[in-house]
Amino acid sequence: MKFAIFDLDGTLFDSMWIWETLAYDYLKSRGIDAPEDIREKLREYSLRESSDILKEMYGLPESGEELNDQMEKLLEKYYFDKIQLKEGARQVLQTLQDNGIKMCAATATADRLAKGAMERLQIDEYFEFLQTCKSTGIEKYKPEFYQLILDRVDHEPKDIWVFEDALHSMEAAKKLGIKVAAIKDRSARIDWEEIDRIADISIESFPEYLEKTS
Repeated sequence: MKFAIFDLDGTLFDSMWIWETLAYDYLKSRGIDAPEDIREKLREYSLRESSDILKEMYGLPESGEELNDQMEKLLEKYYFDKIQLKEGARQVLQTLQDNGIKMCAATATADRLAKGAMERLQIDEYFEFLQTCKSTGIEKYKPEFYQLILDRVDHEPKDIWVFEDALHSMEAAKKLGIKVAAIKDRSARIDWEEIDRIADISIESFPEYLEKTS
């Protein structure tokens, strides 16, 4: 490993429990009786894409962009005040830094939310840069998202690892030859068999990763 890419939600952040109920909670706040499993219908989509889908499904009068902004507002209290790091996450970042490995963060979460949580949790200093779907206009399930990172760093794909919990993002990175360290967040349990198949290393937790790589 010469460079590492870290996903945030479900990987470094223990935050997927928020996303699992976001669409349901938002629709409920508007008096809309949505199915509790609506997250399953949206889990492969970004918040911006989900906003367009919800607009179409429920005939909401706002634009997709406006719905996205409203749901981001609901997320503020979590990212600015509540979200915590997963066990061992800081130790992994520190270990990589101590070994001279540079890192970036890559997320589908809005820049201001991601930055707010990273600064509050004091991990922003570990990263060379933060790349988001909003800033690039490219979703994380597209190889082009990771190609932008390859274009910024002076390393071959085979020497770069992405730490990720979402199967579709792993698949995008693998198409470019980037290696995958899969973090088994419970939100992706339906995909674990396929994750185990494509990942170069698959772990339940960061302490396990430290143990395996020590």
